[in-house]
Amino acid sequence: MDALKPDKRMSVFKATDAFAVDAYGVARWLKGGREEGLAAEIRRTAVQSGGAVVAASGSAPGGDQERRHLERARSALIEGRYYLYLARRFGLLDLKRYRALTLRQDAALRELEAVLRRPGAEGSAAPARGP
Repeated sequence: MDALKPDKRMSVFKATDAFAVDAYGVARWLKGGREEGLAAEIRRTAVQSGGAVVAASGSAPGGDQERRHLERARSALIEGRYYLYLARRFGLLDLKRYRALTLRQDAALRELEAVLRRPGAEGSAAPARGP
């Protein structure tokens, strides 16, 4: 994998961070009873995606460790999509907020995919389409 340029690192971070902040904020509303487990999963995947991007920035540029961190960020975003979908299905998240969150999430996934599909990056899976 080719080394990530600082401006590309920043754009991946900004997109992932924007999603993480919004998703974490929404998870605060899902408190109490059975929703607490779902809120915890949304928080976990939001923080994990951003944390993996930050970890990638501390790795050797273009190295295997950087790629593993970026793939972990992508996986957390994709997993988080399912928890948002469940919150929507359970009526805990209105359609407007769900759409806003998934648009931010899609932007973060696009940034990550662009990095993972760069010339020199070995085979990467197609972007996930969530519910």
